[in-house]
Parts: sequence; C-alpha cells; structure tokens
Amino acid sequence: MNNRFWFLAFIGVALALSACVNVKKSENGDNVDVKTPFGSVSVRTDQVKPEDTGLNVYPGATPIPKGSGHDDNKANVNISSPWGQLKVIALGYHSDDPPEKVLSWYRKDLQQKYGKLLECKGGNISFREGKRENNELTCESDKSDKDINFSSDTNTVELKTGSKDKQHIVAVKPEADGSKISLVYVQKHGEKDSI
Repeated sequence: MNNRFWFLAFIGVALALSACVNVKKSENGDNVDVKTPFGSVSVRTDQVKPEDTGLNVYPGATPIPKGSGHDDNKANVNISSPWGQLKVIALGYHSDDPPEKVLSWYRKDLQQKYGKLLECKGGNISFREGKRENNELTCESDKSDKDINFSSDTNTVELKTGSKDKQHIVAVKPEADGSKISLVYVQKHGEKDSI
C-alpha cells in the first residue's frame, strides 16, 4: 500500500504542476511565451529592431530574409527564473562588402560608442553561471558544467564590448558573396537583480 500511495502522490503533483504551465503561441509562430511556477521564457521574432541591440547596422547591409537557408534573422529571448534572468537580442544581416571592410567599420564604430573593444577569432559566446572572479569579457569561455555556449566557426570574427553581464557583440563571417553580420546584445542578472 505504501508504493501505491507514493505513485498516486507523484501523479497528483505532476498533474498540479502541469496545470500551472501556460504556453501561448502566436498564430504565425513568431512569438512564444511559456510560464511555469519555476520561471518563464518569452521569444519574440516579429518586433526586433537594431536599436534594441545598442549596435549600428553596417551601411548598405540588408536583413537576412526569413527562411533563406540561415537561422531566423532576428530574435528577442527573455528567460526569467528565481535564480536569475537572461535577455538575448540578435539580428542577422548581409553585406556585399568583404569581412575585413565590415570589421574595420565596426572596430571604429564600437570604440567610438563604447570604448574598450575585444576582438575574438572563431571563439564562443559563453554565459557562465555561478560566481566569477571578475566581470571582464574574455575570448575564451570559462568551461564548466553550467556554461551555455554558442559556438561560431573558425572563420567568424567577434568584436565584443561591455562586461560578462552586459555585452554588445558583432560577429562577422565571410560568405561567397560578401559577409554575414550578426548583431547581438546579451544582458544577464542574478537572483537579486532585475533586467
């Protein structure tokens, strides 16, 4: 009888928790909201603007069209839990100019706007959880079991400004007909802060 009690208790808790999960999806699938007692995730792909990243668009660059063989060209993702929050805004562009010309323009633009600039080749964008010795950006990720890594290939060059908790990133990748440009803004906070 003891095993039957625990089985019924488990089913009851599972049903109660599943009743607390709320999922909303827009008709075209561009927006998704998931809310649970443990946190929420919000994804927006229809209302993302370059100014949301705090970065300028390279002159003459055009947005990468949705469904063009690339990942979706833009997203605004917000993750919230009792342990912290993460906001990532990303947009993709294409330029007919070669990567070095694009990078040269962004080096100047980012230094004028934000000051200190870090250049990384083929690195990872890493959001490390837990305590850090400092909040300074690096090219190498501090590998741990709790890292969330987005790898880029060895041909991509990333220009980063800010800190580990608030980053502006421009990633430039060569393409046969020019350059792919990714504009990314990352902001994260621990459990005592808010975005």
